[in-house]
Amino acid sequence: MIILGLVLSACSNSGNTAATTGTTKANTAPQAGGITPTPGAQKTPIANPPPGAKKGSGGTPLPANEIKPLTFNLAYNDAAIERDMAQMYTPGSATYHQFLTSDQFVQRYALSDTQLQQVKSWLTSQGYTVDAVDGLRSSIQARAKVSTIEKSLNIKLKAYTLLNRTFFMQEGEPTLPASIRGYVHSVVGLDNFALPEFKPPVGFQEQTQQANSANCKGYGAKQTLTAKKLAAAYQLDKLYAQGFQGQGMSVGIAEFSEPFSASDLANYAACAGIAVPKVETVEIDGKVKSGPGEGEAAMDVELVAALAPKANILVYQANADNTSFAQAMVDLLNRVATDHRVQVLSISYGTAESSFSESEMAAVNRSLRTLASEGISVFISSGDCGAYTLRVRQPQVAEVAFPASAPYAISVGGTHLQVNDSNVRTSETVWGEDDGTPVCQNQWGTGGGVSQNPDFKRPSWQTGKGTTTHYDGTSQAVFTATLPPAPVTAPNGLRQVPDVAAAAYPNIAIYYNGSWYASGGTSAAAPIWAAGAVLVNQALQQNGKSPIGGVPTFYTLANQAKNYHPYTDITVGNNLFYPATPGWDYSTGWGAPNFNDITQLALSE
Repeated sequence: MIILGLVLSACSNSGNTAATTGTTKANTAPQAGGITPTPGAQKTPIANPPPGAKKGSGGTPLPANEIKPLTFNLAYNDAAIERDMAQMYTPGSATYHQFLTSDQFVQRYALSDTQLQQVKSWLTSQGYTVDAVDGLRSSIQARAKVSTIEKSLNIKLKAYTLLNRTFFMQEGEPTLPASIRGYVHSVVGLDNFALPEFKPPVGFQEQTQQANSANCKGYGAKQTLTAKKLAAAYQLDKLYAQGFQGQGMSVGIAEFSEPFSASDLANYAACAGIAVPKVETVEIDGKVKSGPGEGEAAMDVELVAALAPKANILVYQANADNTSFAQAMVDLLNRVATDHRVQVLSISYGTAESSFSESEMAAVNRSLRTLASEGISVFISSGDCGAYTLRVRQPQVAEVAFPASAPYAISVGGTHLQVNDSNVRTSETVWGEDDGTPVCQNQWGTGGGVSQNPDFKRPSWQTGKGTTTHYDGTSQAVFTATLPPAPVTAPNGLRQVPDVAAAAYPNIAIYYNGSWYASGGTSAAAPIWAAGAVLVNQALQQNGKSPIGGVPTFYTLANQAKNYHPYTDITVGNNLFYPATPGWDYSTGWGAPNFNDITQLALSE
């Protein structure tokens, strides 16, 4: 168990702004009917520590005067949301794909003015500074001294050390007074154990003659995938021919303390033959330092700009240095839902489920549910360490990445796509590479498998050919990241990932920090899907149809395909444990997109 405790923590490693702060105060929100708290209805505690952090040593109290930001996630009428969502995503229902506006969401499910004021009044009476209430009444952002937090929640905040890394987390289970307990779903920010993993894998680097100039020698060199090759492989060129390039549409991109260089983007655009996109940055939880970043933001923005060349791009930039990763994620998702300015959102970040607490995962999934109710598609990369998101192979512990494993995420796996110089797809297999190294550096291949979070039940819509294929890790000594560990089994009654896939092998041409790179990862697959989905939505909108929306739609497309082929089924390769199979599988989901077929199928409904 001690070894497993260390393994559970081994995975945690550690742009330009034209920003709008956009904080919506509570008194500007529409009237809500309020909720009736149900005693004992909440399954998870207000906050609990991540299982991967439990072997930390130290327990040194944090300075009493240190200021910590927290996000108090507010209760909703969850039963009503789930009931309405089921109808919203059931073909043939009277409310099928009748997505909600922000005002409708508040009016149907949120706290009333009086209930909201009770929570705010309690916070201020305890010594918190209330910074913002988002327009959907999903959360209150507040800050206070450590001593205030400890006294008001009846906990202690302490620093711990594990594998030479220092982090803080709570000691004890938080409590709230009965007067507001039914109005607060969870508190996020009481630990900072989970860290985003986003270093894209790299195939090769080609230096340019003159950095930051329109030197296109390296674009498409050594058979790397250009925008034209990706567009041809995934039928985007067919949508372009119909006039759909993203005009009037908006794509959101989530970044966490990861800037990008405007000159890198300009150089890429010149070589890809597109106009330099106008990118708006929306700041979350503070300003992020400028610079070229680690290459993730550059790849995200370049791929969206190249594949949806006339779409608006909004980079939601969260400062994960000021808050915990989980808190930054909740704050970002809530901001996107409140703004309701984008039709799709791409997220290329995550880490092992065991790095998050159950309460943190529940909070993020609730925010994703809100976005799905608004018809916003959220594509999240499934990870780059194959079936082993914990990043180690000895012992072999299979674990999926979060937030991709959230039931309301659209989890995107990765393929090895090859396209010839005539822009014809010659092959597409699972992205999976066992380089024999003991620790993954984001190069083992597409993430996928089964959740181990008992609250993430397998959704009713996760059905179809391949979704019941059985796997047992006993013979290969592959275990779960649970205490005690047990051989991994799939299906296990819980959420299965990924849902879909796209090119991820590091052979995609990206311009970063003055050089051309062959890059990729599921960090590339997510923005590829986001760019394609926004063109699908443009076509649907032009024909008076609703957007494709959240993850259940992608199973409907597969199971009611008629004479169309919405996906290219990937049947060759594996992610170091789960093989590709006909139909859905644990390495590439339903497969790679055929965006024109998806469009025609959606229009035929």
